[in-house]
Amino acid sequence: MYHHDLIQKKLIERHKDSRPIRVAVLGAGWFSSGLIEEMFRWPGMTPKIIFSRDPNKAVNILRSLGVNPGDIALISSSEDLRNTSLANRFWVSSRFELLDELKSVDVVFDGTGDLLTGARAAIASINNGIHFVTISSELDSTVGCVLSQMAREKGVVYSNCDGDQPGVLARMIREVRAYGFEILVAGNCKGFMDVHKTPEDIKPWVGPGQNPRMITAFTDGSKQSMELAVTANAFGLLPDKRGMHGPRTTKGTLVEDFQKILSGLGAVDFTLGIDGVNQGGGVFVVGRRQGSRVQEDMKYLKKGKGPDYLFFRDQHLCYFEAPRSIAEAAILNTATIAPAGHFADVLACAKKDLQAGEKLDSLGGFTVYGLIEKASVVRSEKLLPLGLSEFAVMRKPIERDQPIAYSMVDFPEDNLVLKLRRQMEENFTKDVVYVS
Repeated sequence: MYHHDLIQKKLIERHKDSRPIRVAVLGAGWFSSGLIEEMFRWPGMTPKIIFSRDPNKAVNILRSLGVNPGDIALISSSEDLRNTSLANRFWVSSRFELLDELKSVDVVFDGTGDLLTGARAAIASINNGIHFVTISSELDSTVGCVLSQMAREKGVVYSNCDGDQPGVLARMIREVRAYGFEILVAGNCKGFMDVHKTPEDIKPWVGPGQNPRMITAFTDGSKQSMELAVTANAFGLLPDKRGMHGPRTTKGTLVEDFQKILSGLGAVDFTLGIDGVNQGGGVFVVGRRQGSRVQEDMKYLKKGKGPDYLFFRDQHLCYFEAPRSIAEAAILNTATIAPAGHFADVLACAKKDLQAGEKLDSLGGFTVYGLIEKASVVRSEKLLPLGLSEFAVMRKPIERDQPIAYSMVDFPEDNLVLKLRRQMEENFTKDVVYVS
């Protein structure tokens, strides 16, 4: 049975048996609110608990979907958690720390994009024997290796999410490999990139309900670097050079353009579109397969002369596709995409001249941008991962576009993300696959 059909069959069975997958959703922003609505459309799963810093926002999402106000319980304490029945109510809470005591759900979904919140939620979920799914490439690229290992040891799933580029690329890579192709390159498509853009610069392009910092992270390439680091770590791929090549190309010339610039098989990279080609949110895999019969028949099938062939998907559908990752975790005990090793990392570079004593910000901000690099290089040069920049203060000045090293910053306060990163750097010191 086709994988998606199997999941749908199991979900329908759970719906008929009144035992839906119970999901705790973290966040009530654009992605999380869309996911919540989709879960009302998918059979066999329900967003039973929503954690949001603004509980009224979560309540309004549920009411807009037809939930009776009397069926929404506000949870503000451990006592509320113990005394409120989950069977016939939706819960809403602003107390993220209650995740430590939560045991009545099957999957925790992190839609916050906040590193500390995501890390705390992941640890709480794993310790409670609950599957954890995240949309946060920031979390995954920074400490995903150690979180995934913890989850395996507890017998639960840690997974990045379908609908965003890593999850969509994961499905494509598995399919292309199953057909006997080696991966030349896998990546995504951008129309524009400027590493120096700030939230102030991109204001005219921020739509209603969108986060300016997230739009900036798309524009300056930092988000893309983190997404492709997630992809690389799941499949043993590598950036061919720091920051990748990013050729201007079209679908018609993409294969040839990468053949000219890549040094070998197994890369992650991206394209910039030209000539009015709308690559939108496209993702691609270039697979290589030798053999005269293969080349003859692939040419007949309009896939080119080979031995390298383009497999292209012109969209990723965000929260519309995300419920499938939740179902895979709960039903199949399988991750859509999770680290298989530490192959790629994202280093922080100065977005402007920085001064001693200056507090750095995070992804999509004013002070830093990220470039993907081989994890072995980041380790050997002791470079600051972009995911840790928001906790750092400059120890000495640095010029714009220079990589930031650990020796150049101080961390005024310790926190869970820093501890997890230290643990990851101690445990995963080589580019090796530690799970099949």
